Amino acid sequence: MKLASVLVPVAWCLILACDSSITNHEAKSIQDSLQGHLTSDLVQNPHSLASSSSKQVAPAQISFTDTLHQFGRIQEGEIVNYEFEFTNTGEADLLINDTKTSCGCTTPEYPRQPIRAGEKEVIRVIFNSTGKRGYNEKSIVVFSNAQPATQELLIQAEVR
Repeated sequence: MKLASVLVPVAWCLILACDSSITNHEAKSIQDSLQGHLTSDLVQNPHSLASSSSKQVAPAQISFTDTLHQFGRIQEGEIVNYEFEFTNTGEADLLINDTKTSCGCTTPEYPRQPIRAGEKEVIRVIFNSTGKRGYNEKSIVVFSNAQPATQELLIQAEVR
């Protein structure tokens, strides 16, 4: 009973303290302070363009020269690399957001800046064969604002 008499007032205090509703005046003040700071200049998403827009911008498109590279036979412990060349064949700027690899032995290096329409760039993939004897196939998934949003690259090696 003593515990309940302590917990009930504490619970009420917590409930009342959590009332974080924002009044219309406060919301308007926040909106006014953000005016001019939030822009969509860097984002060109054709799916969110206003229907009154006179020119529809085609999305970015990433086109790789090749998506598979075979290193062939390499010695264990050897570190090899390959540059996957690609072109932005769309009309909007291409932004590579991230890459994910199937193994920590594979490290991709990709451009962080926007790639303009028609420009060529490379994604450099480094493979460390230490402790990787036998046949190896590693994947690198590229995440971007292109259509489609993901692209898979593969490297293969026979480690002796």
